[in-house]
Amino acid sequence: MLLSVIVPSYNEAEILKRTLPELYAYLKTLPWDFELIVGNDGSKDATESTIKNFAKGKRNVRYVGYAQNRGKGAILTECFKTATGDIQLFIDADLTIEKTLIPVLVGALKKGDISIASKHLRGAKVAYPLVRRITSNGYGLLTRLLFGVPLKDFQCGLKAFKKEVIRDLLPGTVNQRFLWDTEILVKAFRKHYKIVEIPAVVHPAGRSSVHVLRDTFRMFRGLLALRLNGPHQVRKRAQV
Repeated sequence: MLLSVIVPSYNEAEILKRTLPELYAYLKTLPWDFELIVGNDGSKDATESTIKNFAKGKRNVRYVGYAQNRGKGAILTECFKTATGDIQLFIDADLTIEKTLIPVLVGALKKGDISIASKHLRGAKVAYPLVRRITSNGYGLLTRLLFGVPLKDFQCGLKAFKKEVIRDLLPGTVNQRFLWDTEILVKAFRKHYKIVEIPAVVHPAGRSSVHVLRDTFRMFRGLLALRLNGPHQVRKRAQV
């Protein structure tokens, strides 16, 4: 089996200098062949050179990027288009989501089509500030109300897909920024794919390109737009 691991990034040069060697060393301990695809969403710092320098001499590490910032969803889409693994996943660049959950998500795909880490399941260990926990819970509640998708968490930065599933979901996906995850999961639910949640382990975050209050407002506004303009062709409940 080939595992594709995607790391999206934006202005993360200093973080990637630490996390790419850590993640790569961990992936080498797993029992599968792997490819590591690191995406650069139009960063203005040294992210591009950091990734390319790390990739030198490593045949299973690839750089994907472009000049202008387009959003997390855009770089994830580009990375997934180049991925060749039987199982394809992404993890946030700062590794605040525990990397040892990767084989847990891979194993969970024996029971489903998509597996996702969830900060709101019993057993999750989350070191988020209170304001982020409140906004994350509120976002999940509103998403469930608007779309009827009975998931606990839509935005945790570790998700895995069977190859044929993500290839089916990518075409026609509209949102190119932080709502990409939500749109993909709503589409998966409406296409009757089975989604498996596992408890997340989230470490304290350092510097991030995320601005909590600003991005929370944008995401809530985007949710309403997705509800008004998104696909409505499938109404039956799928397995989750």
